[in-house]
Amino acid sequence: MEDIREFIRIANTVHDELVKLRKDRHMKLLRRLADLAAKFQELARDSRKMGVSLARGWFTAAESSCWGVRRALGEMSCSISQIQPMAEGPRKELPKLSSLVEELRQLQQEFGDVHFDDEQNSLSVTTEPVTLDGLYLGPFRIQLQLDTLGRVYDMSPYSVIALDPHPASTDESVTHPHVRDERLCEGDGATAIKAAIEQGRLCDFFTLVRSILNTYAPDSPYISIDEWDGTPCYECGYIMGSEDAYYCSYCEHDFCEQCSTYCQSCEEVFCLQCAGQCENCQQMVCRNCIVKCAECGERFCNLCLDEDVCESCKQESEVQENEEQRENKDRTDDRPAAEAKSRPDEGPAKLAG
Repeated sequence: MEDIREFIRIANTVHDELVKLRKDRHMKLLRRLADLAAKFQELARDSRKMGVSLARGWFTAAESSCWGVRRALGEMSCSISQIQPMAEGPRKELPKLSSLVEELRQLQQEFGDVHFDDEQNSLSVTTEPVTLDGLYLGPFRIQLQLDTLGRVYDMSPYSVIALDPHPASTDESVTHPHVRDERLCEGDGATAIKAAIEQGRLCDFFTLVRSILNTYAPDSPYISIDEWDGTPCYECGYIMGSEDAYYCSYCEHDFCEQCSTYCQSCEEVFCLQCAGQCENCQQMVCRNCIVKCAECGERFCNLCLDEDVCESCKQESEVQENEEQRENKDRTDDRPAAEAKSRPDEGPAKLAG
């Protein structure tokens, strides 16, 4: 943007939204003060109940009132923490139109190009490519939605959009350790960012967001840099480094050490779901190396089979064969006696005369 008329038009839009924001903040402050006043009244009621209970010796009722006091104090503490920054508010007057025009010029000098989208009513800049601890994340567009400035205390009025996305391998919505679904986790910078928006310090706002994008806070990332290129175990979801992942060629997924094993026969790695166990030696065997016994149908490794028959079936077959041989021998031995018994006596032979 180089046309001064364009700067003035944008500055007018920003000014109108800042007026809405100032009014909206006061209205929210009134509502929260009313809620806080109601909590004070509730606290006063619990205090009176406690006094009556103690006067009459109702210690159980007094303890119940103590519980109500603790709950009310906790809610009041939370309400006060929300009200205080709103009550402090921007002590400066709303920026003049000339100040906003100057902010836009400064913004253009800082980022090189400022884009205003009439259709989306947004103001945006583009950062240089971001690299954190050697992790390249690419450039980001910081897009301030002007028509939502009035809701800065309820929602984020801006987006952080990856222009050359290098998302985490485990979650494509995380394009930066501190950005998920195009929303920045502002951390300690939240108060400063809201103040910059509310006071119309546009250049400060975009610079603060850019600074957070170029800073890595290891205690509060959506996904840490160490796990950025990690691989989740297909079975349990554990994040592994690329050197710690085990690939199963059968189901074509990656697994951690606890969810994988290797074949005792061919020494190939595979997952536990694709594994089989030899019924004899109990060793884990892959699908290619496990064979069904031709007799009993149980699964065995190659080493525990002899001509596709397991040792147990082989022994049973040998025992059965030996029994059949004994039975055949017994029948053979009994046959002459039986034949002799079945022949009739022929008497003494006649002498030739």
